[in-house]
Amino acid sequence: MSTLDITELLYGHDTEERIVAVEFTRQNHVEVFRRLADQSVVSERIPLRPWLIAEAAGANLVESTEVIELAGDLPLNRRIAFEHWAAFRDACDRLRATNINFHRLNHPVDQYLTLSGRTHFKGLTFDDLVRLQIDLETTSLNPDDPDARILAIALSSNRGDATVLETGSRTEAEILDDLTATIQRLDPDVIEGHNIYNFDLPFLLSRARAGKLRLTWGRDGSEPRELGVQRFKAGARSVPFRACAIYGRHIIDTYQQIQRYDYSGEMSSYGLKESVEAIGLTKPDRVFIPGDQIASAWEHDRERVIAYALDDVYDVALLSDLATQTEFYQSQILPRTFQRVAVGGPGEKINALMTRVYLHEGHSLPLPKPPRAYPGGYTEVKRVGVFRPVVKCDVESLYPAIMLADRIGPASDVLGVFLPLLEVLTNRRLHAKSEARRTEGADRARWTGIQSSFKVLINSFSGYLGYNRALFNDYDAVTRITLRGQELIQVVVRELEALGAEPIEIDTDGVYFKPPESIDDLDAQEAFVARISSRLPAGINLAHDGNYRGMISLRTKNYALLGVDDRLILKGSGLRSRRDELVLRRFLHDAALAFIDQSEDAARAVYLAFADAIQARRLEPSDIAHSETITEKTFTSESNKRFASALEGERIGERVLVYQRADGELARLEDYQHDEDVNYLLRRLNDMARRFEPLFSDTQLFDYVFPRVSLQTDLDAVRDALPVRQMMLFE
Repeated sequence: MSTLDITELLYGHDTEERIVAVEFTRQNHVEVFRRLADQSVVSERIPLRPWLIAEAAGANLVESTEVIELAGDLPLNRRIAFEHWAAFRDACDRLRATNINFHRLNHPVDQYLTLSGRTHFKGLTFDDLVRLQIDLETTSLNPDDPDARILAIALSSNRGDATVLETGSRTEAEILDDLTATIQRLDPDVIEGHNIYNFDLPFLLSRARAGKLRLTWGRDGSEPRELGVQRFKAGARSVPFRACAIYGRHIIDTYQQIQRYDYSGEMSSYGLKESVEAIGLTKPDRVFIPGDQIASAWEHDRERVIAYALDDVYDVALLSDLATQTEFYQSQILPRTFQRVAVGGPGEKINALMTRVYLHEGHSLPLPKPPRAYPGGYTEVKRVGVFRPVVKCDVESLYPAIMLADRIGPASDVLGVFLPLLEVLTNRRLHAKSEARRTEGADRARWTGIQSSFKVLINSFSGYLGYNRALFNDYDAVTRITLRGQELIQVVVRELEALGAEPIEIDTDGVYFKPPESIDDLDAQEAFVARISSRLPAGINLAHDGNYRGMISLRTKNYALLGVDDRLILKGSGLRSRRDELVLRRFLHDAALAFIDQSEDAARAVYLAFADAIQARRLEPSDIAHSETITEKTFTSESNKRFASALEGERIGERVLVYQRADGELARLEDYQHDEDVNYLLRRLNDMARRFEPLFSDTQLFDYVFPRVSLQTDLDAVRDALPVRQMMLFE
């Protein structure tokens, strides 16, 4: 490596501060926007020559303005620059057609930031950005419905602005013009909304087209650009969304960000109100109006709808403060826009860091190694049943700790950049965690956001080695890491057993266990875990990661936890699915509580109460509906035929609530006619109950606790049935 400090390489070698946006002008320039200390925004235009990295043979096959030979013996050893973006695209097509290996960045801003060493937001805190939250209240979820119109547009900002643009005495066109004027006046760096990609923006753009209006929201006076369906990465999930861009501004969807925030999968829903409720931040006087009642409430209680809309944007701001700071602080590091960091996967982020360093050093790049399988983490259910109390311990950043302790990195990293980058991120995270503990208020929020962003990147390094598109992937290295991880977590399990604990569930880097009876408070639990940690190798730290009143262990990665704060967490596909009807999700929650806190008799009472409510049709329409997301296959797959017939005319990316009618067909929730399929719901209730079957060694007892019920079943007679144990005595 050169004399450049590794910290500079982490943040980019250019020190320019206060950059809030970078845009490609399509006139062979990028425009760089900076927000000055006096809050004014200035910009400069800088020429851009697109480039790619290819094998030497590629330089002779394309028309270029410059070819730079890169040092070293790695295969991608020519940086080839072009006059304009079209020439770059033509070169990519030619190289692909001739099977020449090359690496390119498909976004011009990524190319500019990578070579320049600049990043967004240096010298700024999260609150230095001007952030505008937006939420719509409409007569329909589909902007193309004949009676669709916008009732109100609620706006708030982190500068104290709050207003509702409404159609009480004005037309829809007038409030859309007001929205544009407000955006230009406030000049936000970021526009935020909950499900803004799949609802608010498409609705606004559609209504503007219907009224032949121009939404000139860009910093250059341009309209938003629709970019088609893209995918958002949240853990192992890849979720489609309808991408959009606004010149000079970033779009952040808190519906996406809260999914990343919920990395442990504790939330059962990512709706706006549900997310705020799950994290315990709902305002005591928060206004609630069911979605299907907005239009009628607008006619009879307009002030209440306005208050509801304002509460929505306040909740968006709250979720953004909580969940988006990670991406903000990553944007100070990565050569990408804030908006692209917020939707991108972890593998490409490490690729971006490594590529920037190697190109700044003028060094050639490797090619990804062909994909192959490698071992995963150690997972095992040691015990099935109900346990009280329960403690969780985990090895802090297990795989990164192994990489640093055993010096495991990619063999192709000839400059030795990978492990130093991981090490400086780790050290800075520890410093940020320390500062977060030491400070309060806004400072604590800032340090918490920084440490969280570092943690996300740190935990991406091991996965990067097994990523098939990673330039520096190394399947031998990732195999060494995962096998070593399996060894270490099994050492933890053996130590727990040796000290009298009962391990319940093991998952890669953590263990849930029932502590010995003498370990009866938090201090004793932490000391117990520290005792085990002291027996692990240097650089490997076992930490206390939670204590719980009780746990139901069913099968691998499927369990329920009841916290000391009485909050129930359902984990795993067997206990939580957003595609299940709400009434069934509520049943799982209440039955799990009954098992943990009481007995199978209490669980039976819960089951029969739900069966009674279904049988007697005492449920709200929203209770019997489930959510479906419209994808490319919705209207083409034979298996989706029933679903497609109910959703004709809807667009890809939309989420729609549907229910099953008595005739077996699916219908939209808004078309509900008191015609739900009761027998279907009762069958589904019993199916849900069967997820607790591992708790029963006796099939008869399970069938007594959770009997099959139909519309014709006499539930009073079922309730009066003798318990199985008594029946056996009489026999």
